[in-house]
Amino acid sequence: MNKPLLAALLCAPLFALPAKAQTHHDSCTTPPCTIIPGMAPIFLYNSLGEQYINAATLASATGLTVPTGATIAEICVETAGVRYRERGLAPSASIGMPAVATSTAPFCFQYAGPLNTVEFIAISGSPTMDIFYYAVN
Repeated sequence: MNKPLLAALLCAPLFALPAKAQTHHDSCTTPPCTIIPGMAPIFLYNSLGEQYINAATLASATGLTVPTGATIAEICVETAGVRYRERGLAPSASIGMPAVATSTAPFCFQYAGPLNTVEFIAISGSPTMDIFYYAVN
């Protein structure tokens, strides 16, 4: 028997089977939820709000006002630096993780830790913060 023909006959059953793909199910609280059969998961982020924290507020340890369901925050520090700590431990001007902006360039980062227990404080100067909150879809 011809080798290419034999190979084709042996492989034919593999190509006759339907492809099995993943099915995407949105996580939602009120059905009907979106179901897309045969699609890989689509990870989208839903915006849940924003917050602005001024320099006067950052003179002392300040927590976030987290919308219900938020799991991720995009945080931008402007003008000067702040420090932050989580799990209810208060930061100080010398203790905590620094996030330092300059007068011409903000410092932006994503935070997916415990949003309800993180606190920020100014290191020096007059920093401000812009926070956008998201939930994973």
